[in-house]
Amino acid sequence: MTNKMKLISLLISFSMIGCSLEVDNPNSLLESDLSDPSAAAAVANGAWNTVLNGIGNIMIANAVATDEVVWTGSRDAWRQLDKGGMTNVYNEFVDGAWPSISEGRWMADKAVSILEELGADLPDPQDLVMAYVTAAMVRVYVADMFDDFVYSDKTEAGNAIGAANMSQMYDEALTLLGKADAKADAAWKVRVHGLKARTEHAKAVWGKNNPVNTSAPYVSAGASTAANALALMETADWKWKMNFSSGTVSNNMSWQINGRLEMDLLDSPTHPDKGGDPNKTDPVTGALDTRVLAEEVIFRSGIGGGTDYAPITIVSAREMHLIIAESKLAGGDNAGCLTELNKIRAIDGLGAYTSEDAGAAYQHERYANLFIQGRRLPDMYRFGVTSVMWDAVEKSPAGSFFPIPIREIRANPNISQ
Repeated sequence: MTNKMKLISLLISFSMIGCSLEVDNPNSLLESDLSDPSAAAAVANGAWNTVLNGIGNIMIANAVATDEVVWTGSRDAWRQLDKGGMTNVYNEFVDGAWPSISEGRWMADKAVSILEELGADLPDPQDLVMAYVTAAMVRVYVADMFDDFVYSDKTEAGNAIGAANMSQMYDEALTLLGKADAKADAAWKVRVHGLKARTEHAKAVWGKNNPVNTSAPYVSAGASTAANALALMETADWKWKMNFSSGTVSNNMSWQINGRLEMDLLDSPTHPDKGGDPNKTDPVTGALDTRVLAEEVIFRSGIGGGTDYAPITIVSAREMHLIIAESKLAGGDNAGCLTELNKIRAIDGLGAYTSEDAGAAYQHERYANLFIQGRRLPDMYRFGVTSVMWDAVEKSPAGSFFPIPIREIRANPNISQ
């Protein structure tokens, strides 16, 4: 085993709450070894891959509750999510994803702590930038998908953040991104600015869902940061993706859809008895939206070495244009909104919007350009959109996201059901 892999394995071991370290291993490393400057890159990359694993696990549970993914398998807990049931603390797949997303949060914060302590001894400052971004990113995905969360530290139980306080995770992410921006090189700076714009926008969207406000669903947050990010992006269709592979970590969302076939994208003809929401038609062409079809091809293509490794887009130039377009829409500039949306449509050679309703056009472009990126459920709530799979028996109230699950309730004396 290489020294790098030992360090990553050790970091993963320390993130497991309640695990035993009393193992007689001639190759063992101590937690203090992680503070060796030569370990910095391994610490940063170990945290990154652990966060990716956690995000892949929670994203599939989130996605099946939307109109993007439909349950096609045999497990009732997936069925419950497909029907819109978000609040069951016993749901086995939310409960099963909890350790990995919690581990990712812990690992990311541990990486930040270790690399900050190295100070001038840090061989490459970009390792610390990566750690800051990783810790920020995991907070954004958690805040997007959970109604409550808890920060525990190995065997030390943490307190619930509280549903009313979850937006503070976006604030924490922005603080981390500010630190990253101060040290970032050109390659990281564009990612930092893109993620910062997404975070500012996501925090404002959170406000539209707590409580749900369908009468005034649009936000203006993040527009100036998005414009700054666009200026740094080298291509019109710039994207930053989480890349999975057999040599790093797999994407559970990809495996559940492509491998196990427990879910499928939209209303696949392979599963006509399961239903599912159809791909929406483009407001200008009247045909099924080609951006969604193209993303489906990528998702099924086996990038990364197999169908379990589909990439997940973190931020993109398309999303920056969407953030800017929404700010114009929120300010009453409908023509400006359509002009910004047409910049995205030009990337794919699609006909321009002219006199279409700006709100309807914007909502469609978010659906088409952010397909299976984890943004859909908050949009469905604030735009008053429903899935054909939701039913009155299982569906949770609009604005519901995942609760702290039963394994944490049982293990953490600070949490009550």
